[in-house]
Amino acid sequence: MASLNSRVKGAVMGASMTGGWLLADLLLPEPWGDVVLYAAMAVVNVGIGWRLGKFYDKQSDKETAADFDAKKAANYELPS
Repeated sequence: MASLNSRVKGAVMGASMTGGWLLADLLLPEPWGDVVLYAAMAVVNVGIGWRLGKFYDKQSDKETAADFDAKKAANYELPS
């Protein structure tokens, strides 16, 4: 699994999570099983969204810092 790229890893993780939710839905009794399952799905999805947001903010900060450094370096170049 270490040699797979991130898109394939994401697809495998998504498929396994979907299978896990389906299994939980089939094992939990009705109707309270759905309430527990949907609450658990909401918590997990909020957690995933939170982590993705932090990841994208980190990537954005890196790009902004790189752009700033490039502009700063261009300002300090001596004309020949």
